[in-house]
Amino acid sequence: MKKTIMSLMVAAAAATVIPFAPGTALAEPVPSDCHSGIYYQPYKTWASCNKGSGYVQAIATCPNGSTTKKVKGPWKPVTDGTEGQSVAYCPGNRNAVGHAYAIKKY
Repeated sequence: MKKTIMSLMVAAAAATVIPFAPGTALAEPVPSDCHSGIYYQPYKTWASCNKGSGYVQAIATCPNGSTTKKVKGPWKPVTDGTEGQSVAYCPGNRNAVGHAYAIKKY
């Protein structure tokens, strides 16, 4: 009987500790409400996210002779929209022909 009570106490204690163990916390929301565009200086593109947590990266599609190439800006942390804007620049100040963004979690 003593072993059964002790086993139940150990199981109850473990059940209260496990939810607080590292890696079991609630996951942060992924970046959302994200947008990208081309600046008024058309060789630059921008990207930002207004919600969630993680990082955002601007991706510019730039002319490269008869083809195009993707140029990526730096990863910037997602904030409330007041900061954290990533910017990608087309080489040689060539006008971007497209824009996009990538996101990643913390």
